[in-house]
Amino acid sequence: MSPSNFQAVKLSLPTPYPVGRINAYFLDGDEPTLIDTGVYSSKSLNALRDQLQQHGRRLEDIRRILVTHDHYDHAGAALHLSQLCPATLYLPKKASLLSQREAEAREKLFAFLLHCGGPRPLLEIAFQLFGAGDHFANRDAQPLAIEWLTGGETIADHGWSLEALFTPGHSPDHLCFFEAASGLLFCGDLLLPHITPNPLLYLDPDDDYRRTHSLLDYVDSVAKLEARAVRSGHPGHGPDIPDVAGLIATNKAFIEQRKNKLAKIIARGPTNPFALAHDAFGELDVANQYLAISETVAYLDLLEREHQAVVDWDAEIISVSAT
Repeated sequence: MSPSNFQAVKLSLPTPYPVGRINAYFLDGDEPTLIDTGVYSSKSLNALRDQLQQHGRRLEDIRRILVTHDHYDHAGAALHLSQLCPATLYLPKKASLLSQREAEAREKLFAFLLHCGGPRPLLEIAFQLFGAGDHFANRDAQPLAIEWLTGGETIADHGWSLEALFTPGHSPDHLCFFEAASGLLFCGDLLLPHITPNPLLYLDPDDDYRRTHSLLDYVDSVAKLEARAVRSGHPGHGPDIPDVAGLIATNKAFIEQRKNKLAKIIARGPTNPFALAHDAFGELDVANQYLAISETVAYLDLLEREHQAVVDWDAEIISVSAT
């Protein structure tokens, strides 16, 4: 295989989530490699096995598993497959798949959500709905071996070489994998063809549960991609991205528009994140309340950095006002 004809086999795996199917990618070679695994369910695992067989490979042939980020639709089966194949698991250093502090992290995150305003019963339901689905990850399997990735590492085989890029934003542990010779980018959920960025709330257990600045991280991460000669993108959902630079420009324009929309609402008078999300996004079903608050909080970081809002994060209910 020469760099000019480097190819990855796209595998379409079902998930139980509204986003629908995820894309995993199989790279053949001396050490057959899988990028992302799908959820831990018989339906997804059978789909993975069947599609590999269609390309002349068995599931047990896989020797390396690369994970873009630890969301269950992408990594729910990662530990299980590492044990089953067996295969070395390449995980982002900040991935929480092996964390023993999930219960404490959820408690801290819900406490922060209450500080955003809004009725507690509604927020409880929204939070529960967003966190549902733990059974779609096997967190108990013992992986064969783990290689921790922080960005800058190279994973290579006959005819191809991937550079791990640390690209937080969509999640704090997110990685992309770039094949420089072909210009092909495995971009996980950092770039999606038909979905604009949705930065999520995250409190870092390794930093005294301080909140990460997800949108600011996202902006920095796409700038990192702009510095690479990316020819096309293989995303975690949907069709390939033929014009990565164009999609980045579209996403940056969307961020600017949304930021300006929120700034205009804040200029009307003091508010809080829950009320601001309601004014910006309108009436939402309960399941989307958490996402709306997450995105609003992320944009407040950007508005603060550009001196378009003043945020009292330490108030009992976070208060937001114009500068």
